[in-house]
Amino acid sequence: MSASPTAVPIEPFWNRLREITRYPAHMGALVTIIVLALGNLLVFLPFGRILLLFVTVAMYRYAFECLRATANGYMRPPETLQSDDSALGWKMIGLMVILLVVPFAIAVLAGPKVGMVAMLLIGLALPGAIMSLAMDESLLAALNPGKWIAILTRIGWPYLAVVGLCLVIFASQGYATALVARVLPLFLALVAVGIISNYALVVTFHLMGYLIYQYHDAVGFEPEAPRIALPATPPDPDQTLLDEAAALVREGKPEAATEMLRGHLRGRGGTPAVHMQYRKLLQLTGNKDELLRHGREYLAILLAQDKDRLALDLLRDCQALDPAFAPADADAVTRLAKLAAQTGQAQVALRLLAGFHKRFPKSRDIAQNYLLAATLLHERMNQDAKARELLLYLKQACPHDALMPDIDARLALIQKMMAAAPAAKA
Repeated sequence: MSASPTAVPIEPFWNRLREITRYPAHMGALVTIIVLALGNLLVFLPFGRILLLFVTVAMYRYAFECLRATANGYMRPPETLQSDDSALGWKMIGLMVILLVVPFAIAVLAGPKVGMVAMLLIGLALPGAIMSLAMDESLLAALNPGKWIAILTRIGWPYLAVVGLCLVIFASQGYATALVARVLPLFLALVAVGIISNYALVVTFHLMGYLIYQYHDAVGFEPEAPRIALPATPPDPDQTLLDEAAALVREGKPEAATEMLRGHLRGRGGTPAVHMQYRKLLQLTGNKDELLRHGREYLAILLAQDKDRLALDLLRDCQALDPAFAPADADAVTRLAKLAAQTGQAQVALRLLAGFHKRFPKSRDIAQNYLLAATLLHERMNQDAKARELLLYLKQACPHDALMPDIDARLALIQKMMAAAPAAKA
């Protein structure tokens, strides 16, 4: 049986900002934007404002089409309105009205300061509400704060980055439309303002759709479009288990998926993919203690398998949770500290080596490790005083070590530079 192809990883949205801003410039989207912008001229007709409302609904319907097409993995905008569900645009209008009325009502009842706080919170939640409406097509689901919080926490800081980008886009739109309104006649200004506003709307909805596409696993959404496949790779022996865990996450049961993977790992171990998926689920549920416990256990496995680079990546992740995190074995500390120094991760190496002689007083690596730490402090961290202190300790604690000539040379260099520093300042 041939192996299944592996999908190409999705490019992060922050690497595609140029393509995202150019998305509405595709012919199909641009024609729709211009035609609906011309609809602004209906305001001059009898009942024009009512007709203009239908134009606005049509524009939001098309923006939703763009959002959903992007979320499903299609990076070209739809040529026309493809959905027969005209209620979707009205649901979007209703969502916007409700979310704008709520902070206004709070301001009236509780004062302008509280109303401003409510407006900021609504602004933070609005992309999540729109994304929820696009995925579920349910206005009630989109108005559920639990949905907003779930989307925000599962995606994390990229969600906040998208909120910031949306604010920048709308601020730029407001500035551009104000400028156009001042310099063009009313007839032309209405059309130009419509084009700018529609363009900005499509960009923001495309951006939100791409966020769903990029983090579809986290939000429980399955894109329609298959991604281009890489050459076939051997299937993971635990793929069935991983698929079952992913299904539980999509059903909103990350805790059950975590327990299933934990039981598997404790019973007979698992592949690297199972370990990494387990850690992702622990991060999702915020279980710091279990992340550190598993980190110590998995670190030993990786080192035993001579997968030092993967072990170093795992160590760095654990140090982000607890700076004092380190292997319990002196040889492992030495291996990882050397690799961290070689790969330019000075702070990781220094955290590993801090207090090494106290944790491992009988280790033969004290001299070489502290010489490495002193070198990093001197060359990378500009902390000559601490480096000198370490080297002086070595001269006292390890006077007969074979590295003493190197220790003396490094100490002389550091002391010379420290002596020259006051003279240079003077």
